[in-house]
Amino acid sequence: MAQALIIRMSVTAVKKNKYKVIKFNEITDINNNIYEKYTRLTESEIKHKSHLFHGRYENIYIKEKALPEIEKIIIKIKNETAQYLNINEDELKIGFWFNAMHPGDQTSLHCHDDYDEILSGVYYIRVPKNSGNLILKMDDDVEIIPEEGMAILFSPALDHQVLINESKQVRLSIGFNVAVFDSEEI
Repeated sequence: MAQALIIRMSVTAVKKNKYKVIKFNEITDINNNIYEKYTRLTESEIKHKSHLFHGRYENIYIKEKALPEIEKIIIKIKNETAQYLNINEDELKIGFWFNAMHPGDQTSLHCHDDYDEILSGVYYIRVPKNSGNLILKMDDDVEIIPEEGMAILFSPALDHQVLINESKQVRLSIGFNVAVFDSEEI
């Protein structure tokens, strides 16, 4: 019972439009490896694509065996999320996808509060200069300049968008949603 109270209190704090910026250390080699493998993926290694906007699939789901290095990033995100929400890490499940923004691409205003999410976020793998800032729609909009190895945690109900990639290179990030396992699933 006490754990449920902690989760409710933590989620309430997140839903008041708070966000957290996290910078991971010693992650450059992992990011470079993921980026290189991502650029060589074949269609057979992609599970599926969704959210076709502006002629681009915003969500690209990869078969885990194609990019095993992603597990290290997901573990770090899960750990940071558990600390941020004051929840046991073993109670969390994370769904994730890749978002590749080519020059001229943008991500429209949206939120992630469709299902059982308690937290959403993005982790940046490759970020060329001027490749699109993240806008969090709050009382006073927050514009975040992304960096490689940075993660942003925020409420799933928080509207957000990504400005146009004005660079000449692809920007690669991982979007994710975090939920709590049902007690029957643990």
